[in-house]
Amino acid sequence: MNENHMDENASGSALPSPISQKINVLKLPAKGLNVKIEPDADVLAALAKSMGVLSISSLSAKLNIKRWHKDGVRVSGPLKAQLYQECVITLEPVEETVNEEINAVFVPETSKLAKPAVTGEANELLIDAEGDDVPEVFQSPFLDVGDIAAEFFALEINPYPRIDGAEEEAQKFAEESASDKEEAKENPFAALAALKDKL
Repeated sequence: MNENHMDENASGSALPSPISQKINVLKLPAKGLNVKIEPDADVLAALAKSMGVLSISSLSAKLNIKRWHKDGVRVSGPLKAQLYQECVITLEPVEETVNEEINAVFVPETSKLAKPAVTGEANELLIDAEGDDVPEVFQSPFLDVGDIAAEFFALEINPYPRIDGAEEEAQKFAEESASDKEEAKENPFAALAALKDKL
């Protein structure tokens, strides 16, 4: 996860996403809180615009927000979405599906758990590669679970969407272009004549 980008949204220091939904973590039930995020068509259109995709036909997240250690919060649950993007080669619409499991931990900015443990002599961070991610920070008492869902969704969007067969089309176009250039090299006068005919 892009930690810096996530911090900006989750902490509320940047503009919230169109599916922003803040909860007060000080009022969490002992068993946790279940939150369902299912935006309507207008909100999906705004979200698609903010993420630079053609459209988002559906998005749903079923999140469970539980206390983690003394002052932290764990957010977990499935995120599903259907969206359309432009193919990077043909510019035709590409349908894509996102199925992601959200599992992230957040602590207040003032928490001792906000920073990894440091060894005394070498000043080295003690991070367990097999363990949980380093907790993200937020401005207590409000945590924006909508922004968190939007962040995970954005990270799962394919940066280079392609329709089936797009590579073959690109290869064919490249070969035709190379052939045209080769013909122009072999007979520059013919190329000039063709250009004159066009004018």
